[in-house]
Amino acid sequence: MSGDRVSASVFVDAPPAIAFEVFTEQIDAWWRHGLKFRAGGRGLSVLHLEPRLGGRLFETIAAAGSRDGHVVQTGTVIAWDPPNALCIEWRGVNFAPHEKTTVSVSFEPRRDGTQVTLVHAGFAALPPDHPVRHGQPAPQFIARMGMWWSDQATSLRMRVADEMRAPWLRVARRELGVQAFAPGSSNPRITEYHVGTNIAGYDDKASWCSSFLNWTLARVGIAGTGSALARSWLEWGEPLDAPRHGCVAVLWREDPQGWRGHVGFFLRLEGDDVVLLGGNQLGSVREHRYPRGQVLGWRWPAEA
Repeated sequence: MSGDRVSASVFVDAPPAIAFEVFTEQIDAWWRHGLKFRAGGRGLSVLHLEPRLGGRLFETIAAAGSRDGHVVQTGTVIAWDPPNALCIEWRGVNFAPHEKTTVSVSFEPRRDGTQVTLVHAGFAALPPDHPVRHGQPAPQFIARMGMWWSDQATSLRMRVADEMRAPWLRVARRELGVQAFAPGSSNPRITEYHVGTNIAGYDDKASWCSSFLNWTLARVGIAGTGSALARSWLEWGEPLDAPRHGCVAVLWREDPQGWRGHVGFFLRLEGDDVVLLGGNQLGSVREHRYPRGQVLGWRWPAEA
């Protein structure tokens, strides 16, 4: 490594299209937390990468006890070639307006997976006493930055592995934004979700969270419960002692001892809440938070 650049490379067990998708669209999920890696602490920071040329890399930081926050932008996409490569013009939070570096990432097919290589360059243009160096001489600073990116690459590899174990999530994400229509009309896509369940033919006014999971899993060859009842998933697949990325989360609704419930795919924990990707969440397919205390069980496909 020279005094101008660092590189980090990792092999991920997934094709380039999925590796690229996880790197860009799920950047908040794999980018490590803590002040070493973010301007905001855990639970207060959400990282975003707008997937387009000219898109921003930015962090939304909320104040403790509030979901409102301010935005810190650290990058701009200056090259966008999915699923092969991207390049980000990078400015640290302590950079002057004219100062910048570049982060270039390539995704090359290797064996049955992808070699992801990241090069962060342009440090030589920064003055020796720049705050980003923390008073370290060039060799020590470059070594530290190399380890920083290596930590990130390891986290990316682990996230891609999680994604490959739950291919149904990619099907579910393609449905984001599907929503029930106003009274007097019905969304035919939601009617399609009901096909294969005990309420086939019903419209989007019938509860459809369970139908959405049945439909999604069927797209990857996994049989669901065949029922529109959310709590039917408590007897499906295999039980888990703890949540796993992509597992089915079954929640009670109104009464823990009653029959009503809700069901969705588990994405992550946020404080005392669980974040699920599912249907009929505020009337649409979307991510939504629920109190963890409402979870009745975690289930995993027996075939997966």
